[in-house]
Amino acid sequence: MWSASIGALTHPVARLSPDVVEDQARELCGALSGLSSALWGVYICPASTAADDADRRRREDERDQFDEVATALRAPNLPNAAGLIDVSYGRVRESAHRVGRVLHRLSDVGLLEALVTEAQTEVDAVIRAELGDLSGRAVQAATLDRLDVSPLQVAVADEMLRADPLSDGLLSATVDPAAACVAAAHWLTAAAVVAAQVAGCTPAGVFAEADDIQAVPVAVPTLMVEKIEGAGIPARRAVVDLLRVAVAAGAGEIADLPGIAAERARFEESVQRLPADQRTAMLSAAPVRATMLDPRRPARDLLEHLLAGIASCHLLYSEYADEELVCAAQDQDPAFEDEAVSESDRRGEITEEFTDLVREQAASVEGQLR
Repeated sequence: MWSASIGALTHPVARLSPDVVEDQARELCGALSGLSSALWGVYICPASTAADDADRRRREDERDQFDEVATALRAPNLPNAAGLIDVSYGRVRESAHRVGRVLHRLSDVGLLEALVTEAQTEVDAVIRAELGDLSGRAVQAATLDRLDVSPLQVAVADEMLRADPLSDGLLSATVDPAAACVAAAHWLTAAAVVAAQVAGCTPAGVFAEADDIQAVPVAVPTLMVEKIEGAGIPARRAVVDLLRVAVAAGAGEIADLPGIAAERARFEESVQRLPADQRTAMLSAAPVRATMLDPRRPARDLLEHLLAGIASCHLLYSEYADEELVCAAQDQDPAFEDEAVSESDRRGEITEEFTDLVREQAASVEGQLR
């Protein structure tokens, strides 16, 4: 029995003949996994994210090869009389032919037709994921780092955050992680503006302020707010640019060498005034990084930073609002004692006030989501 793997789920696809040995079954499974990887590779790097016209044409050609999968499985390129095989440069096309050659050697019509149906189901799942529909088999897209975002998926993530800006539900939701990052970046910026108003600092500066209260992520949320609120860059572009650098790093490439060099130069200049031993220690503890994100899981890592950033804004807002609440109560009643109002009541009131203000701010700058 051969089973197709879908994340943490499997389902039977076809029963192999008793004549099929283990090595043949393993070869078939490997070829099918290669085909699936090629198909979802097109989803991860669509033509819309191409670096230039040549790259765009190559990606468009890969996408066009979806229509050839079934034909390649049924009639693959086979060795000629001299033992030579036509091999395609197209990853999707060649992956399908590789599966077809294994099936040709097995000579099992029932297995062939079952796997043609299975391959078409996988193709359809990728197509639906491209449209923002992550139901059924297309749920695999929720585990991938795509360098583009579906407006439908952004809307889903945006509604989840609107319901509760402090929720971390997006981390377990069936939502494309890159799209979730776009929505989270929008709400992070709104939360930073609200927190900055009470803290008396810039929106990008709230994370360093919050870090003085307790340890929180600073670098990534600060950069995102600087781009969106400071430079006026739309959330979609800010997120995709950061993910592109991280995905490139995961492939062993440096996508922004000038930027990395400039950032390192600024850091080295900032520590020049320190004593030599302290300066050396800081330089050693801060190695040069090709990306600010985990290149093994960039979109999920970015999402975690953004949601933690929203929580940091709430932390800072609560610190200042709590002091204002106590002072206001003392002004109304000189005999007021801080302990007279329960901690939970104060925190609940402040959280409600914060989320209402963040919703208002997010609604006022909906254009950031583009």
